[in-house]
Amino acid sequence: MRHISFLQAFLIYGIPKNNLKRLSLLLKAAYDVGGQTINIDTIQSSILGCRLPRPGQWLRFLFPSKTKFKVRDPRRAYPIESPEPLLYFALSSGSYSDPAVRIYTPKGVFQELEVAKVEYIQANWSVNKEEKILLPKLMEYFAKDSNVGSAGLLQMVEQFMPDSVRKILQPSCKRKTGKSIEWISHNFEFRYLFSKELLH
Repeated sequence: MRHISFLQAFLIYGIPKNNLKRLSLLLKAAYDVGGQTINIDTIQSSILGCRLPRPGQWLRFLFPSKTKFKVRDPRRAYPIESPEPLLYFALSSGSYSDPAVRIYTPKGVFQELEVAKVEYIQANWSVNKEEKILLPKLMEYFAKDSNVGSAGLLQMVEQFMPDSVRKILQPSCKRKTGKSIEWISHNFEFRYLFSKELLH
């Protein structure tokens, strides 16, 4: 429903030209679910429990996400019991830094989310001249919510590196794990990336 909400919002309101319009899109695109209004922001922050990147630092203070419903709010029945950090690799909002849109099935959802994570990591890591590993900000959110920390995240990413790169990086990574990673800011430029299975 969230992906469809975004696609429909882009068709109705157009592609946002600035951060304020992008943020207002999160609040505007809404559906009636069982007599309750549910917008994109409510889906991702209150129902799924994901703290996704939002455009414009100062805008976050003007339009904060509500992570919990009030006691008498009937929407309290909607949130998943425990947030799943792998959802970060399933949610696309039409930004360049977002993961690909793909199909998930009830039977294989956790394996499919794991595949989405692997493909996102493979496509989005790089190394700079100072031998720091560059990773998207989305992976920092995932690391915090899944409690893997910087060291665990580095181990995860190293699996996808060629041996030659791994050998160069290991001495610097062992010094200070937290300083071995440089976070790349979320790129909100418009792009929808679709997985191969959606194109067949």
